[in-house]
Amino acid sequence: MPYYIGDVIKDYKRLVIRTPEEFKKTGIDVKIRTRVDGVDPAKGRVFLSDGSSLPYDVLVMATGADAIRLEVPGSDLEGVFVLRNLTDALRLKSFITEKDCRKAVLVGGGYIAMEMCEALRNLGLETTVMVRRTRPVMRWEAEFGKIILEELGKHGVLFLPETKPVAVEKGKGSRLRLITDKGELDADLILMGVGARPNTALAESIGLALGESGAIKVDARQRTSMEGVYAVGDCCEAFHRVSSRWVYMPLGDIANKQGRITGQNIGGYPSEFPGIVGAQCFKVFNLEVGATGLTEEEAEKCGFQPASSMIWGLPVGRPMARGEKLGVKLVADKKTGKLLGGQCIGEKGAVQRINSLSVALFAGMTLDDVSYLDLAYAPPFGGAWDAIHVAAQNLRARI
Repeated sequence: MPYYIGDVIKDYKRLVIRTPEEFKKTGIDVKIRTRVDGVDPAKGRVFLSDGSSLPYDVLVMATGADAIRLEVPGSDLEGVFVLRNLTDALRLKSFITEKDCRKAVLVGGGYIAMEMCEALRNLGLETTVMVRRTRPVMRWEAEFGKIILEELGKHGVLFLPETKPVAVEKGKGSRLRLITDKGELDADLILMGVGARPNTALAESIGLALGESGAIKVDARQRTSMEGVYAVGDCCEAFHRVSSRWVYMPLGDIANKQGRITGQNIGGYPSEFPGIVGAQCFKVFNLEVGATGLTEEEAEKCGFQPASSMIWGLPVGRPMARGEKLGVKLVADKKTGKLLGGQCIGEKGAVQRINSLSVALFAGMTLDDVSYLDLAYAPPFGGAWDAIHVAAQNLRARI
């Protein structure tokens, strides 16, 4: 969605995977602009906002997640947005165009906020990011955070750390004024990018069990605590293969996989979702940033004895290097040498390495395994000893 807002993707229809008309051709009736107001599991019936109801034999909860809107005075004023779905993106882009917006403030420093910085600057808006903590994307290594801050500065984004929003008011020179504990900011639009929470209201209304994360509890076949009811996507948990815990990670690729597994089970083909390793990435201007697995803090909470190291390598073979840098950080268990997580940053090649590390985590590899992985080698793509080989050997020597 940030790429649609920033005019990289020109036509929003390219973000629609399948229309109601296309669904109908395959025998699926899609009701749009219709809300489910209630469910009666005893009778197997769903009650809709248009006054009608539908019978069911199997029910799938795919209620998604809601973007968190900070509860400060004025947060409901025109020009204050959240970004969670295509409708949010359409409204935001229309507002920018129709209201001739010049200044934007992003509240929050997650990876969606980082992508939105680039989108808004592409449209020529003055852009400010404010966060309550000391740096953006706090889950990433602090040194990586500094590089991201430098990249924001190079492209004219103002970053305000340790700043808390207090209220939103109508502005004078600009449409809005954001009051913070450090002063006031003028803005034509304010985007609250402070995360999402699972939409579990309907699930709770019929007594479905929730997991420790607050999302719907499911098993490997996406079954909930109630017979004949499944849950998929951003409203439910997923099994994390590294931590061996059920976690909440609302990402589109996970939702797609869970949906397919559910369909197979409903269709009589028993299937289990194998779980996730927490792979995620984003682009901020000229930087690729990615992470997978656990951080040291997360690993310690899961009972591991984590050790980590970070190296600066090359995204290409040394003879073809033109000053590019690739940062690679690995986390492993001191006792077993098992790989637990990784992070990468660079102008090229970072996500490529994160994908390789995700496969290693999925397979339960150790640092010794990663140190000698058979990776495709050619100077345009990396050295004979790739950066993740070097990083794994470096950390292995330390533990």
